[in-house]
Amino acid sequence: MFNASRTHAARAAWWLAIPISASLGAGALAQQPSASGSSPQVHQAEVAGAAGISAQMKTGESTYQTVCLACHQADGKGLPGAFPPLAGSDYLLGDKDRAVGVVVRGLEGEIVVNGVKFNSVMPAMTQLSDQEIADALTYAMNSWGNKGGAVTVAQVAAVRAKAAAEPKTASSPTQHPTTTAELKYQGAPSPAGAEGVKILVTPGAPNMTEPEFKHAQEIYFQRCAGCHGVLRKGATGKPLTPDITQKKGTEYLKVFINQGSPAGMPSWGKSGELSQEEVDIMARFVQHEPPQPPEFGMPEIKASWNVIVPVSERPTRQQSKYNLDNIFAVTLRDAGEVALIDGDTKEIINVIRTGYAVHISRLSHSGRYVYTIGRDGRIDLIDLYFEQPTKVAEIKVGLEARSVETSKYKGYEDKYAIAGAYWPPQYTIMDGLTSSRSRSSRLAA
Repeated sequence: MFNASRTHAARAAWWLAIPISASLGAGALAQQPSASGSSPQVHQAEVAGAAGISAQMKTGESTYQTVCLACHQADGKGLPGAFPPLAGSDYLLGDKDRAVGVVVRGLEGEIVVNGVKFNSVMPAMTQLSDQEIADALTYAMNSWGNKGGAVTVAQVAAVRAKAAAEPKTASSPTQHPTTTAELKYQGAPSPAGAEGVKILVTPGAPNMTEPEFKHAQEIYFQRCAGCHGVLRKGATGKPLTPDITQKKGTEYLKVFINQGSPAGMPSWGKSGELSQEEVDIMARFVQHEPPQPPEFGMPEIKASWNVIVPVSERPTRQQSKYNLDNIFAVTLRDAGEVALIDGDTKEIINVIRTGYAVHISRLSHSGRYVYTIGRDGRIDLIDLYFEQPTKVAEIKVGLEARSVETSKYKGYEDKYAIAGAYWPPQYTIMDGLTSSRSRSSRLAA
């Protein structure tokens, strides 16, 4: 068995983005009424209930400020045309189960809040516990003049159980990642680089000076292109083409760039990675047509080809005692390396320099070779027959790429390899044993 491991991520949120924690106080049983019309037990229950809500409000407030404030604002009024208000919201206060359901299931499509239409996407908050959701909603339902009462853990659990039984469809709202590693995933810089790109300005987009545009261009290729793609058509992140971003508007976009999202969008502004001026520049920049990166054609592909160990000098049979059916290829993303690990002993066999942020490690049909491809379009051919697995050839097929595959059809085993590039939009067919380019074809944009 051959294994390859990697981590991913990317998305956005609106209506009520919440994580939190605590519990609701208890109720009580009224018995004999007092002369004033209420028993001591009833009074105690009221006090306990108030104390419980107070505890939920405290924990809920902390999380709201961390996660929800960016969209719904400190005053709960949201952002007009982008994020609905929670303060005085008839949609929030009108149905507790519905409010819980929005957090648990997510929500997509048009809704009406206080007579105003909103149409955006809220991902399902599956990474939150029942307690966290109950506390968060309790805070929202009892702040800014709201008097919505408490949401209990039992209510959330019931809605979650019902949601879990519902079939998922292609139109179901996208869910957030559920692991710490995914939440911390940050987009890699694009290997395409910003130099030599052609500047395009789009009608309907906010004005930008040429220095601002060039600065934003550098930031995008360094911070954003790895997830959203060189041409902003989306990859692990969502597409950011002008037909989408112009409808959202500058203020909407600044919120996400500044605060990030629980789906893995880094908080570029809040973290200090970008200044508030740069956040504003980027929000305007993504409303323009994407700059066109430089070409990478046949001359560049040929120039990058390097056979390190010719076929005639490679072993004719396996030199090591490793079980080739149980070797892991593990991507060391930011180091630009792959670690080959013995699946039987869990020991590292060798660490090999590769392209940047290897996206795929693909085993050949014979089980002898491993083909890796980095985001920078570099393919490395690793021979497992050596006593220590060794890189024997390399080639670069583009500026931004993701996948490579080898021929497995009878009579063509290991004869060819094929790789596809995001930029330029083309595929390259290579000799399977040397990575020599055989053919390269441009795909329709």
